[in-house]
Formats: sequence, C-alpha cells, structure tokens
Amino acid sequence: MKFFSSTIRDTVLREQLKQLHRNLLPEILAFTLVVVLAAGLVYRWSGDTRVVLWASIIVLLNCFGIARAFIYRNDALTKPGLIGVWETIMAIVNGTLFALLPLMVVPDATPEITMWIVFACTGLAAGSIATQSSWLPVFLGFNITQMCALAYALYHRDEPVYQGLAVGVMLLLVTLSLFALNLQSTIRQAIILRFENDGLIHKLRSALTQTDEANRAKSVFLASASHDLRQPLHALGLLTETIGGTSLNSQQSEIQQHMMSAIDSTRTMLDSLLNISKLDAGAISSEPKPFLVQSLFSKLEAELAPTADEHDLIYRTRETIAAAHSDPFIVELILRNLIANAIRYTTKGGLLVACRTRPRDALLIEVWDTGIGIAPDKLNDIFREFNQLDNPERDAHKGFGLGLAIAQGLAKTIDSEIQVSSVLGRGTVFRFALPYSTAEIIEDLPRHNRAVDFSGAKVLVIDDDARIRASMRALIQTWGCTCLDAESAIEAIELVGEQPIDLLLVDYRLREGRTGREAIHDLRLHLGHHVPAIIITGDTGTERIIEAQSADALLLHKPASATQLQRMMQTLLKTQTPRH
Repeated sequence: MKFFSSTIRDTVLREQLKQLHRNLLPEILAFTLVVVLAAGLVYRWSGDTRVVLWASIIVLLNCFGIARAFIYRNDALTKPGLIGVWETIMAIVNGTLFALLPLMVVPDATPEITMWIVFACTGLAAGSIATQSSWLPVFLGFNITQMCALAYALYHRDEPVYQGLAVGVMLLLVTLSLFALNLQSTIRQAIILRFENDGLIHKLRSALTQTDEANRAKSVFLASASHDLRQPLHALGLLTETIGGTSLNSQQSEIQQHMMSAIDSTRTMLDSLLNISKLDAGAISSEPKPFLVQSLFSKLEAELAPTADEHDLIYRTRETIAAAHSDPFIVELILRNLIANAIRYTTKGGLLVACRTRPRDALLIEVWDTGIGIAPDKLNDIFREFNQLDNPERDAHKGFGLGLAIAQGLAKTIDSEIQVSSVLGRGTVFRFALPYSTAEIIEDLPRHNRAVDFSGAKVLVIDDDARIRASMRALIQTWGCTCLDAESAIEAIELVGEQPIDLLLVDYRLREGRTGREAIHDLRLHLGHHVPAIIITGDTGTERIIEAQSADALLLHKPASATQLQRMMQTLLKTQTPRH
C-alpha cells in the first residue's frame, strides 16, 4: 500500500511540475521585463551602478531558466521529487536576488520610486498565483523572500505611512499564500480526478474488449458446433424424407413422422444458431422495395394457421390495403418469429396479426396474443439470447430462447425496433414500424410453388462425405433427375467428361483445403459455360458466410430440408431446358 501511495504521489507531482513548466517561459519573460524596467528607473534616479550589476545577474540566471523551459517541455520527468526540489531552490534564488532591490533602494528612495518598487513586488506576487500555484513550494520560495524584504525595508522607514504599508504587504503575502494553497489543492484534485477517469475509461475499454472477445468466441463456437451437427443431420433428414416417399405400412409411417418431427426440431435450433451467427457477422443486409403487406400476411397465415389449429387457437389476420417500403423477406422472418412465439406461449384464445397506419408515413405491424403475458420487470429480458421466461426445464418444444433475439436483430437491419406491451395473464402485443410506400405499381410477393417434376435434368453432386452423396442421390432421383456424384472437383471433371450438366450441388468444404466455390469455378471452366450452382454448407463462421454469399451461386445451409432444396432447384432450373 505504501508503494502504491508513493507511486500515486509521484504521478500527481509529475503532472504539477509539467503544468509549472508550461508556465515557465511566459513567467521568466515577464520577470525579466520587470527587472529591466526597475533597474532602468532606479539607475536613472540614483546613478547607482550596483543596480545594473543586480539586473545583469538576474537576466543571466533567467537565460538559464529559459533553457530549462525548453528542456522540460517534452521531458518525462522520471524523478519528479528531485526536480521539484530543484525548482524550489531556483525560486528561492530568484526571490532572494529580487529582494535585494527593495533592500538597496527603498530606505532612501523618493515616494514615487518607493511606490513603484512596491507595485513591482506585489504585482509579481499576485501574478505568480497563476504561474506557480501548481507547485506551492515554488510560489512560497519566491514570494516569501522578496515580499518579506519589501516589508522589512518599508517598516524601517521613519514615516508611519510606510510602516502601515509594511503591515499591508505582509497581510497581502498571507492572503496570496492562502489563495495559492487552495489553487494547488484544486489542481491536485483535478489531476487525481483525471487519472481516476482515465482508469475508469481503461477499465471500460477493457470490459468492452472482453465482451467483444466473448461475443466472437460465442459466434465461433456456435458456428463450429452447428457445422459439426449439420453434417450428419443433413444426411439423416434427406434419407428420412426419401423413406417417407416410399410404400410404408401404418406403423412405419408413424415412426417416420416422429423421426421427421425430431429432425425438424433440431433443424429449427440450428437455423436459430445460424441466424444469430449471421447477425453477429453482419452478413444480413436489407434490400428495401415496395410490397403489399396483405400478401405477406396471407402467406404467413397459410403456413402457420394449421399450427395454431393444432393448438386449438384462433389465427386471425386483419385485412389491409397498406403497402410498405422495406425488405419483405426480413419482415417475413421477423413476423414468422413473432407469430411462432405467440403460438408457443398461448394456451387458449388466439392471436391477431394486424397493420395500422401511423402519422409521418409509417405503418405499425402488430402481433397480438391472449397468452400468459410477461411481467413488467421481465420485458427487457425477453430479447436476450437463450432467455426463456417460462421454460426452466428447457423443453425443446417451447423453443430455445433465440426467436425474439433474432427478430430484434433483424428489425435493426431494417432500421426498426420491436416494442412490446403486455399484461400478465391476459396477453402480449409485439409491434414494429415500417415506412409507408406510395409506389403506384407494387410487385406482389412470390408464393410457394407446388412440387415440380425435374425429369430429364442432370445434376452433379460434389461432396467428400459418402453418406451425403448417397442420401442426396437417392432423394434427387425420386424427383426424376439423373444424378452423378463425386467427392472432389478433379473426380467430377473425370466423371463428367463432355456430358452436359444442368445443375451443380456442391458442398463448401472439400478435401485438401479446397472449397465448393473453387470446385464450381473449375467445373464451369471445364464445361465452357455458366452452370447454375448451389453451395451447401454447415459452416456459419463470419468469413465463410460472407465469402459464400459472394459466390455466383445460391447458398443452402445444412441441415436442408427436401422442400428447401426443391425450391432452390426450381428457381435455377425454371429457365433451363433439361438436357437429354
């Protein structure tokens, strides 16, 4: 503790001396000017050459002081205690030299000369409050000597007025010393407060750095964990859906449905982890355009109303003719999470999805429910990741505590924010604002397409996992496609030869550090034309997401459902003429 106090004391003293040195040059110049004027005035009055010698000594000493001012301007002051003693000695020397002036002149001077010297001494004392108070020993060392000498010289004059003036000089010295003491205390407190603030800022920056590192570590963990889980789950999901398309008896069909339910639950969890990772990576960007809000409402009702029916809930949508200007796909993701959350936490009654017009060309999208409600002190907690208010047993059927965090993150990408109002035991409403659109022609949102027949299409699958290739081949063949598969780009080129290919399905991570993006480039170069491609990846890392999105191919994340794959294939093959 003693070492710590000594360190703090040296640090504060160092800053006091730095401030003293910043004032040193103007202080010396002003002091030199007063000495030269005083010497000239006294010499003109008395012709005493001693005053010239006195002034010369002080000027030479002040030249040394000017040199000190430049030396200490950028000095680190590694030994502040020693420098403080040195500055105090120099102040005493200067004060003693200047004290010779009243001692030599005042006893025999005229009233005019005497008053001028009194003015010079007291003026220097008053001015030094501003320049020397950061280090009180310097102020006292200079002023006690010269002010006491002035008072002594005045007191020993015969006239009572001068003796009274001597008392006034001493009172002034005491008053100025008290001012200097208070000012030094203020300066010290300001220095200490500054260092305390610097310490707090350092701690804050350190805490923010640790938080950022923790968030990055979390994103890396989620990305790695979800990638390792996606690989086998992707194969399992494709094989299970392929089995569902075959002839099964009732018991086998029931088992297959339970398997798909478990796979869908796991897929939902991994998709949530992927969305969180995307938000952290900044890989989700908004592409605003005008769209009809009712088209989005109808689409979501068609998809999610059956789920509400399964829970004996009433799903209602309030019809609207409003049009919004935002990213319809991000808005859909936000609403999907809010509606799923409403269904999950509502046991009776139902939910309402509505749109209201607000002033300043704004639309308010709302999701009402008659669920369990949220306590007022928990309203800010619900948007935290992995936070669930009514699921201590972590039942997967109640979600994973990511839906609202994802929805809020998505809302920020479209410059909006989800707000919530709730009454415990009666229900909750979530709402967010969207800009109103005044476009005359608004392209309606695309609706889900029915299953299509890909008969005649030739698809090349590249994946270094034999299980994935087998499951992908079995599924694609049920859609009427001809499927070729290889574990690397080199093997694929040898396998394809000169055969025409309609679509490439390529895993992102291949053997020997190769990527799916490189494989697509090699295949297109070999075939001599642009071939539509889908990159399939379980990697949710920041760099991987951004890199994959920049490829000239669609991106599909594992574990992908057969429906997702089918829709992407339809998008890419709808303009292609299948090759026979």
